[in-house]
Amino acid sequence: MTNFFMIEKSYEYSGDLTLGKELNVTLKKEIISIYDLEIQKVFITNRVYKKYLKLLKMVNFYLNSEDDTGTAYHEALNEIEKFRQLVKNKYRKYLLDETLKEMSKELTKKMKDAKKRILYVDINNYANENKHIK
Repeated sequence: MTNFFMIEKSYEYSGDLTLGKELNVTLKKEIISIYDLEIQKVFITNRVYKKYLKLLKMVNFYLNSEDDTGTAYHEALNEIEKFRQLVKNKYRKYLLDETLKEMSKELTKKMKDAKKRILYVDINNYANENKHIK
């Protein structure tokens, strides 16, 4: 049984409900409980995808910052890794395969970009340190 906090009064399910499929939804004040795994997958996929979109906005903010020390790029990598661990440990069995592949592909691109920028900053810092020594 998975509990979902109500944010809106209306919910929708895009899957097919047939007569042989039983849908159990119980309503208690601000929490609804959904017992069908297929419907849980839809709700949890939507919730994780919203977190993913917020993560992308945050990572783009970090990557677009003009940071000479590389701290923002390290922070972007840390946020991506936190999200990956959260998905791996908590939500993997609920997520749809297409959604998982899409998120993984985009996060891999962002990680490579952040690592390139960190390398560029490190090379520039190393070059600047050697200029002052000579």
